Amino acid sequence: MEGFYYSAKKFNEEDKGAEVKFNARISMTIYSWIDDVKVRISGIKEYNEYLEYKGQDEEYAYFEKTIYLERCAIYRYKFSFCSEWTKHYESDEEKISVSFEVPDWAKDAVMYQIFPDRFYRDHSVPIHEFGKRIIHRDWHELPIVGPDKNGEWARDSYGGNFKGIKKRLKYLKGLGIDIIYLNPIFTSSSNHKYDAENFRIIDPFFGGEIDFIEFVRAAHNVGIKVIVDVSFNHVGKDSVYYNKSGAYEEPGAYQGPQSKYFPFFKTRVENGKIIFDYWWGIEDEVVLDKDSKEYQEYICGVGGVIDWLFSLGIDGLRIDVADDLTDYFINLMAEACRRNKPDFLMIIEVWKNPFRMNRNYILDGKSAHSFMNYYLKAPLMDYINLQDDVYLREKINEELQEFPNGTIHTAMNFTSTHDISRQLNQYANEGVFLEKGHEEREWPWKLKKSFEKNQKWQQEYILPRDVYKNAKKLLKLEDFILTFWPGIFSIFYGDEAGVQGYGNLSNRKSFPWGRRDKDITSYVRKLIKIRHKYWDFLRVTDTNILELTPDKFVFERVKDDQKIIVIVNNGDYDIEVKYRGEVITMYNADDRVIRSKGAIALFVA
Repeated sequence: MEGFYYSAKKFNEEDKGAEVKFNARISMTIYSWIDDVKVRISGIKEYNEYLEYKGQDEEYAYFEKTIYLERCAIYRYKFSFCSEWTKHYESDEEKISVSFEVPDWAKDAVMYQIFPDRFYRDHSVPIHEFGKRIIHRDWHELPIVGPDKNGEWARDSYGGNFKGIKKRLKYLKGLGIDIIYLNPIFTSSSNHKYDAENFRIIDPFFGGEIDFIEFVRAAHNVGIKVIVDVSFNHVGKDSVYYNKSGAYEEPGAYQGPQSKYFPFFKTRVENGKIIFDYWWGIEDEVVLDKDSKEYQEYICGVGGVIDWLFSLGIDGLRIDVADDLTDYFINLMAEACRRNKPDFLMIIEVWKNPFRMNRNYILDGKSAHSFMNYYLKAPLMDYINLQDDVYLREKINEELQEFPNGTIHTAMNFTSTHDISRQLNQYANEGVFLEKGHEEREWPWKLKKSFEKNQKWQQEYILPRDVYKNAKKLLKLEDFILTFWPGIFSIFYGDEAGVQGYGNLSNRKSFPWGRRDKDITSYVRKLIKIRHKYWDFLRVTDTNILELTPDKFVFERVKDDQKIIVIVNNGDYDIEVKYRGEVITMYNADDRVIRSKGAIALFVA
């Protein structure tokens, strides 16, 4: 608005909050008499404050107000004033974070998510079948999808381990990885480890505690951070805490209230019988009581599980099923992380906008930093596949306006994850997923029931060559966008190598060593190299959408007089490059023309 200038500046910032000076400069030659100059602030608390008149010169009147704001990840504020007593003027809404910082090393970093059992096996670490556990003898065998011959789920193992990951650090460093995110590593009979048996024991079949420490140290030596997945919402039925099988001499909660672990669990009494809760009704995942003081102390207290994990050298946590945890419990976890490593990273698993869910696990500014960005993944997939620009614009605008900058720059923007179909399959367009508009289609990777129930098909299906070729073309377009989009560019192990899989068990295949799609790997390596070249710039930039239509997506990363402009041709015909700048890189394009499903990035100084 012409002649109306405003700003907010923090000073005396500390852990609990900061003083923020709000300033306004308003032209009297344009607006004549000026009255009721206000700032409206919303965040942890709501404020509606009048600014104080500080004087004037020949053209402008000056107003300011200093307000102490409590710690909060994001405040939104808007100035307003009246002119000539009748006309009301209002500024655009701006945002500011108070005493909320994300680790600098994580901003716009490149992360690699590893399912430890499936990445690489060092055969010096012994692994054997026990109970109902099945060991694959051939690394390239297909995983079991659905129940095995014993009626058990997720019991087949490939023997991947920490020494194996350590041996492949050269590959990961060459790819350009900054952070390794490991799925759970606590001892468990399942291959996914989300049903921990003991939170104080690293799975011996991954190599145990010593091998883990050596792996983390080796990763740090090559400049790679390590975060681990923790699932503190539930444990396995045969865990030391529950002990349904009676395998442990010490009684577990299943044996009754005499167990020291009984207070760890959510229970109720029905008809004189103690009833436990199970996560999603799965009896092998017994729900813990996050309000239990005993359990809170066990996980978050001094000398607790989190202290022990950080003593092994980790740099942060990914928090499983955060919606099932209390804000207070997440805050306790963050406090434990912070006392061990002030610049820790905490990413939470949440599938929707965390700032619209009446939850404080990021908003309070003292808990989590970021989240898994399914909120971006879904509309981006629909945009590339279906040219749905409306959905993409809605979600991007929402994130850029409602999320703090620190969260935007550390959001986990992934290719795929252990919970959804592989990136290649997402772009196969074979009619496997529910159509747009279907009442059961909450997410674009939701399988039609006929495919969801056909576990043998999920296990064995391979994309036809022509479908694979086209899917790879779209995969590369998404990778191009994610390379320049703010946040952590996260690769699920093997997406850069052509791993396929519909559904969330077939997607957990072993890494195809010796059988990689080297074209995809080379392409991803090239993009990450460029991202690193501009990393110091990208992590401090703002992001603006310049154009967004079904056929064209143009956005910029801008700081002062410098910017990177990314032009994406999502249509079926060639488009000319009308923006000026130095070409950084291109895909399916040349300096002047971008072909269908191609893109170009320009640097403007």
